[in-house]
Amino acid sequence: MSRLSKLKKNPKAFFIDALIKNSLRFITVTLPVILALLYFGLIASDQYISQSSFVIRSASQQNSLTGLGAFLQNVGFSRSQDDTYSVREYITSRAALNNLEQQGIAVRSFYETKGDLISRFNTLGFNGEQELFYQYYKKKVTVQFDPVSGISTLDVVSFDPKDSYVVNEALLKQAEVLINQLNDRALKDTVKYAQAQVDVAEERVKKASEDLIVYRTKNGVFDLKVQAEGKIGLISKLQDELILLQTQLDQVRAITPDNPQISGLMARERSLKKEIEKQTNAMLSDEDGSMTKQAAEYQRVYLENELAEKQLAAAITALESAKADATRQQLYLEVISAPVEPDFAMLPRRMYNIIATLFIGLMIYGVAVLLLAGVREHKN
Repeated sequence: MSRLSKLKKNPKAFFIDALIKNSLRFITVTLPVILALLYFGLIASDQYISQSSFVIRSASQQNSLTGLGAFLQNVGFSRSQDDTYSVREYITSRAALNNLEQQGIAVRSFYETKGDLISRFNTLGFNGEQELFYQYYKKKVTVQFDPVSGISTLDVVSFDPKDSYVVNEALLKQAEVLINQLNDRALKDTVKYAQAQVDVAEERVKKASEDLIVYRTKNGVFDLKVQAEGKIGLISKLQDELILLQTQLDQVRAITPDNPQISGLMARERSLKKEIEKQTNAMLSDEDGSMTKQAAEYQRVYLENELAEKQLAAAITALESAKADATRQQLYLEVISAPVEPDFAMLPRRMYNIIATLFIGLMIYGVAVLLLAGVREHKN
């Protein structure tokens, strides 16, 4: 049915329908577009984006490579995505915001005293102003991470190019401080147990050395093995001398039984036998001062000292290995693109927002018209 026939058939309904459509068009399309033109064209303040990019890397070492490939791999770096996420969360955290303010950077004044009334931070008298400002701040500081390249991009938006640059640069420095703290903590945690083992081994070596010194001083023993070898050599020498003496004595008796030297040789023989028996008893007897008795205790003390020294050497090796592993796991923040003061306002996107407002208004208007038409048909 044409509009003219509708007008003739029911003029009142026609005018009401036209009035509703015009009102909807004004509310959903005309008024939003006018407001968008006024705000984005005349009121909205320029916003500047300071951008920087960085990557988190850790030293890598691949023992499977050889030659030039191993050298290039050892001096290179590998990405550490987990730590990248940690840095990303820290940059946008409230702790980072508090650190900025502690450094004397008046971040809140950047967003509270500059910019237009709508874009700037307005508390409107609500409680928890600091929390509200943090929620506002998170929208102005963003970190985007590219998992393919491993590069993180930090964007800081403010109403002044210098403010954006200052905040961006300070956040990068804070990220470097965080990386250093993570490195220190990892190094301490990795080396802590190994250092404790070294300390225990050093105490054991100290005690074992003191026990060995006390035993040697008390028993007059420096090296039981050397001293035993000396006594064995002495006994062997005395036995050889005894054999020669007995041979000589037999010869003298055979040739001149009444030779006056026989008594002297016999006395010398008895003396040698007595000395041999004395030295043998000193080594093999069951008395406390014998070397046989001393050997077990000395061997225990000596072996304890040797084991303690070997344990200390192993603990020191483990400590050096732990330090080397911790060094290979150190993280590094490499700035790929340093922040600069922007010379052109990228925000707000004025024309885009005005056109978007128009299209959204037309869509809402079209849906509203269809709903009204459906209601009218259902009523008829």
